Amino acid sequence: REFFSGIEAFEYVIRNYKSRDKYKAMIWLAKSYNEIGSPTQAEPVIGLLKDDKKISKYAKMELPALRADYYIKRGMYKEAEKQLELAIKQKPSRKTRARYSFILGQLYESKNESKKAIQFYKKVVALKPNYELVFNAKMKQAGLFDVNSGNISKLKRELTSMTRDIKNKEYLDVIYYTLGGIYEREKNVEVATVNYKLSVKNSTQNPKQKALSYLKLGELSFEAAEYTASGAYYDSTMLSLPKDYKDYDAISKRKTTLETLVGYIKTIQTEDSLQRMAKMTDSDRDKYIANIIKKIEKEEEKKQEELENTLNQNQNPNYNPNVPSNGVTPTVGNDGKAAWYFYNQTTISFGLNDFVKKWGNRKLEDNWRRSQKAMSFDIANNDGSDTTKTKNPNGIKNSSNVSSSAKKTKEHYLENVPLTDSLMQKSDGKIIDSYYNLASTYKDELNNNKKSIESYEKLNSRYPSNKYKVATYYQLYKIYTSARNQAQADNYKNKLFNEFPNSEYTQILKNPNYIAEKNSQKGEVELFYTETFNQYASGNYNEAYSKSTESVTKYGRNEFEGKFAYIKAMSTGKLKGADSLETALKHFQVLYPKEPAVKQAQDMLNVLYTLKHPSEATGATGAVNNTDTFNLNLEAEHFVIVIYPDDPTMTNAFKNSLANFNTTFYSNQNYIISSSLFGTTQQLTIIKTFKSATDAIGFEYNLKSDKTVFTGNVKPELFTILSISSENLPKVYKRKQAETYKPFHDEHYKKP
Repeated sequence: REFFSGIEAFEYVIRNYKSRDKYKAMIWLAKSYNEIGSPTQAEPVIGLLKDDKKISKYAKMELPALRADYYIKRGMYKEAEKQLELAIKQKPSRKTRARYSFILGQLYESKNESKKAIQFYKKVVALKPNYELVFNAKMKQAGLFDVNSGNISKLKRELTSMTRDIKNKEYLDVIYYTLGGIYEREKNVEVATVNYKLSVKNSTQNPKQKALSYLKLGELSFEAAEYTASGAYYDSTMLSLPKDYKDYDAISKRKTTLETLVGYIKTIQTEDSLQRMAKMTDSDRDKYIANIIKKIEKEEEKKQEELENTLNQNQNPNYNPNVPSNGVTPTVGNDGKAAWYFYNQTTISFGLNDFVKKWGNRKLEDNWRRSQKAMSFDIANNDGSDTTKTKNPNGIKNSSNVSSSAKKTKEHYLENVPLTDSLMQKSDGKIIDSYYNLASTYKDELNNNKKSIESYEKLNSRYPSNKYKVATYYQLYKIYTSARNQAQADNYKNKLFNEFPNSEYTQILKNPNYIAEKNSQKGEVELFYTETFNQYASGNYNEAYSKSTESVTKYGRNEFEGKFAYIKAMSTGKLKGADSLETALKHFQVLYPKEPAVKQAQDMLNVLYTLKHPSEATGATGAVNNTDTFNLNLEAEHFVIVIYPDDPTMTNAFKNSLANFNTTFYSNQNYIISSSLFGTTQQLTIIKTFKSATDAIGFEYNLKSDKTVFTGNVKPELFTILSISSENLPKVYKRKQAETYKPFHDEHYKKP
């Protein structure tokens, strides 16, 4: 199959010889072009052969099949059919006629012309070529058989009897798949499922067939709305489905949707389970955990026994090779003992087949068991150590990465249990988000309105005051309207009007032109903003301030409100001085943290801060140093830092107390604690990572007020605890002085 070398040789023959070999070379040259996916280069060669009256007998016989191959490569199946029928009339060998007939059967099958396809598959069987082709022709016929006509019972009996024939052992997956298709067409989904599962079980040498069987199981589960099972089957499908499969992208997309959906379902199940544990008495919870640990220990004992049996099989001199546990006779060495497993090619083959049967053809790589390799990542601590964690999307540790010994500790199972009111509230929040996203996925991605309604209504039933309530009412109104259930649609419409009279959803239902009017208003707001900005740019600060204030009452919430607020803050500074400007800018930053002008506001605040605290920003020469001024971004990633004396008796006690505090109150957040020297006389402990300043401030003030942490030698007055953004931490670390940052912290990071 070195086609390019072959092409060179064939072209040489064509140029230098006039004998019959020239025509033979032309046939093979065109075949080679077809094989490398370049039928356009084969086309002129085929044209010359077709028009040449002196063409050799061999070339004349081969030309129809060559042209058929060319047309198939171009997707011109109708023309290919005619040429293949001509090729069969040339009376090539019986084996070749069978192959052409099989291809014709496939072509007609692709056009859904089942009767013609069956005719050609029958011709294949009648020609008696090799068994593989006969077998596949029979399977094709069975797959196209009309279950509403003919003797379907006889066909099923024939296929079932084929499963007992020893020569069909390597084809069992195809037979069961074909039987599954027949039962599926008969609407007997239960038996179809059984046969598709048998196909998977017996598919050891054909990864594509295994993928197709998993795909059928996934489709049947999907149609039955069994989405968790369907997701698992689609996941298995994608492991061995060829990327050139015709519906690969659609299958991959459905797999992703199901993964997302199953993630929401598992979150609800996990949080419900954790909440049940939280509501148990201490003694009941201990018993529950003890039973889990006991079950794990029993499973480990069973696995250990199996391992010992395997070792005995390979090492025990008294082991009877005639009674192997796995059906494979071990190799025996010269000393009478069983040879090492990997010296025995028979056992290796058995093990390889067993592996492929269970896992499919996996690429040799790390984490080969996982379908999503991206779930694993490393976190480097400041002290240079690495902490590897694996999380699911909800922040709960992946149990597959937890050590065996950890799984047998009580602490492991208590780690995510919401034992405090705040943790229970967070757990409820995860369930609420998952129910809403689950309902939306059912509606928008899977078109399953029944499941969507069920999820929306379950959310409102369990959490009557949830944050999505107004949105769920609107979505339920839309679903019932599309289903022409006017009574229920009116029910949710009235709920919107009565419970949320001022919501945007209510306005949409009251006024069909609401969206259009709102869009037209955008142009009006933009014009008003331009006028306001021009007033400020012209130095008319009173007018700019007045218009900024007016925009709130005139347009309410709008896309320009942050810009109006910034002009108002700047106008305030121009009219009332530096102190008023500082207050106005801080107010602007808090209310509009994502507004682009926040950075400009911070630059001005830095200048104002430097003017107020000249000693902190003056170097030895008295010049103002602005390179290390701190930036305020409350929405950025944050840390909590603790600075304290480097006293071993105190530091060790504090670190242990801090770890217990973190485990007790923030176990589900997976915050990481690391420590290092800070200068020559102090220690710096960093707790990370917080999504925003709000989370960091909450942790900071809870830590400061916890009496179990600051007890004995750990005196609170010796500890400085500060919330700090990831951008500002390097500046504090470089200076090795918390005092430079503390005034900025105290100004902006106040207890809510």
